Amino acid sequence: MKTIIFFLFLALSIPVWADDAETQIHQLEKQLARIQQESESTYQQFLMTQELRRNAIEAPLPIEIPPNPPDQSIPIPDYDELIKEKEEKQDHIKDYTDDLNRLSARHKELENEKQEIIGQINLLKQEPKE
Repeated sequence: MKTIIFFLFLALSIPVWADDAETQIHQLEKQLARIQQESESTYQQFLMTQELRRNAIEAPLPIEIPPNPPDQSIPIPDYDELIKEKEEKQDHIKDYTDDLNRLSARHKELENEKQEIIGQINLLKQEPKE
């Protein structure tokens, strides 16, 4: 009699566990979609920042030379102003580089999270079959 009750209890608990696993899978898939979206957004930001950095590196320093008649000599830009512009350019490039490093690290974190969730989903999908 005890074995019949045990098997009856076991038979009734399997569908409940299956529903629980399906709920967990559904929640994990929602979480995976959210992480995928954030990962894509982070990658887009990375690409834009990378392009801004590339443009900043390739851009020449803006030297403003006022127009003057051809019979006059060309004025020499102020040395301090050139140094200031060069430092500002280097600061922008450094900021872009820091942003790239931060975005790259975040993207790697998100990819690791995605792999963990995919592993959990695969594990939950395999358990009912066993």
